[in-house]
Amino acid sequence: MSDRRIIAILGPSAVALALVAAGAFMDNYWRYVMSLTAEALVVGLALAMLVGYARCVSLATGAMGALGAYAAALVVIHLELPFLLAIIAGGIAGAIGGFALAVPAVRFRGHNLAMVTLVFQMVVIIVIRESSWLTGGAEGLTIPPVSVLGLDYGDAFVGLVVSGVVCAAILLPLAIVLDGFFGKNLRAIAANEVAARAYGIRIEHHLVAAFTLSSAAIAAAAALAAPHFRIIDPETFGIHHSIFALAYPIVGGLNSLWGGIVGGGVMRIAPEVLRPIADYIQLILAVIVILTILFFKGGLVDLFALLWRASGLGGKRAATGEAQASEPPASAPAAPAAPRGEGPPALLARGIVKRYGALTAVDHVDLTVEAGALHGVMGPNGAGKTTLFNAVTGFIEADEGEVRLFGEDARKGRLEDRVSVGITRTFQHVAIFPTLTCLDNVVIGLGRNAIGSVLSRSFDRSLGGGATREERERARWALDAVGIGPLAGLRASELSLGNQRRLEIARAIVSRPRLILLDEPVSGVSHNEVERIVALLKRLNAELGATMLVVEHNIGFLAELCDRISVMAEGRIIAEGAPRDVVSRAEVRRIYFGETEAA
Repeated sequence: MSDRRIIAILGPSAVALALVAAGAFMDNYWRYVMSLTAEALVVGLALAMLVGYARCVSLATGAMGALGAYAAALVVIHLELPFLLAIIAGGIAGAIGGFALAVPAVRFRGHNLAMVTLVFQMVVIIVIRESSWLTGGAEGLTIPPVSVLGLDYGDAFVGLVVSGVVCAAILLPLAIVLDGFFGKNLRAIAANEVAARAYGIRIEHHLVAAFTLSSAAIAAAAALAAPHFRIIDPETFGIHHSIFALAYPIVGGLNSLWGGIVGGGVMRIAPEVLRPIADYIQLILAVIVILTILFFKGGLVDLFALLWRASGLGGKRAATGEAQASEPPASAPAAPAAPRGEGPPALLARGIVKRYGALTAVDHVDLTVEAGALHGVMGPNGAGKTTLFNAVTGFIEADEGEVRLFGEDARKGRLEDRVSVGITRTFQHVAIFPTLTCLDNVVIGLGRNAIGSVLSRSFDRSLGGGATREERERARWALDAVGIGPLAGLRASELSLGNQRRLEIARAIVSRPRLILLDEPVSGVSHNEVERIVALLKRLNAELGATMLVVEHNIGFLAELCDRISVMAEGRIIAEGAPRDVVSRAEVRRIYFGETEAA
């Protein structure tokens, strides 16, 4: 495990324990503040999962805190269970609340999602306020003194030690899943939901899991803090609490799990430091948030990193290494290629129709792609190529017709299941995940992205397990196969357009699929790069035995690459056959080049 990953996984817990060590040399009031700060670290990291990684703005933090605090208090009061079990009960209550919120909420995005969370926040607080028989209503609920292992939790130092240790225990699994495949998949969803679905990521499942995990952590932190307050009431967890907590990852930085840690610590300690000017605290904090949004979009984490590098202590940033991209090896170190079978066609489309109102984009199209073939689809803009492509790949539903993939009805199963049966694709507009490294982009292409698998693989990765090593080796093979192996550690956003196209192809081949669908793979790249991609695709077709269906405007590219070409115009296939024969037909030249019969 690299030093960077050790810091990412263990660092948050170490910060919580460092607060305990610092509190040993402070007075009781500052020990109380350090306890609340440790709890703010948990809230900050939990919100980093939602706001920073998944880009889901939640205004229900107060509600989740209320569920945890009240659940813990009621367990202590009525069931007289030990306080540590009450904290677990609070976390469970938060998880249930998070799940109940997420199931309807994840259908929405942006401000609509924020509004759903705001409604949930208001409903929870109203229910608590009106349930005076249980919660004490607006007057609040008095929490009796509690103990942990026979020690008085009300003692400032005992409270600090317990808070620090419990928060460290909560932070560890949160850091593991965020640094692992779960966090990477959340980043992929935030960057490009369509590409994420193409490689088996069930978006709803991931977002529900993110809400549930983050809500459980927030609720457990609130349960831990409740005895410090002595009395909890609905206003303690009102909308102002949710808005203030939302500032944690924003101020700290949305692009790193450390953003939630730094933001939570700074925003919780700042009011105590500013107490001499208490009348202006809210104004100052508001200015800090606004300045961060305007001038430091990466938050304090990026600002600290910039100052560190500027000081010379952090050394020079490594060169991007873009120039290290190489030609693919003559023979990629892959397993033996699957032979071209004599079974059913890789793709059989019959009578495909897709209408948009009065416009018929695809009009009764038949298309057959034989197993092992390199088949191209060309046509002018508006011919219906991409619509047909999306219909046969399952990204849109055809109004009529059927699609069979290797003899199986393509309508069976979900879109996210296609990668698991050997069908992958690239996109017309490059659909990489820019904040992830090239290696992580390709690992996602393996398609092992069911939510249970992702969570377990995150823990396997933290332990340096064999499954993770095998996945990384396969991803490196794919990167080497397309000639960008030396760039594995770079963020995808740092690549040139040509290398981003190669990265998409590497992601498409890493699972060794039977059928690869390529949507304009040379769009926007240089002439030299076109020639390289032709050679690359031919070699991959030969070595992997994978069928390829290619949609492209570039006739020269298709003629050089493909065994067979279908030409579309006005939603129909007007010609099909060998590339040279198809391009020479008068009708194709008239429609595609505007040539007249006399010409």
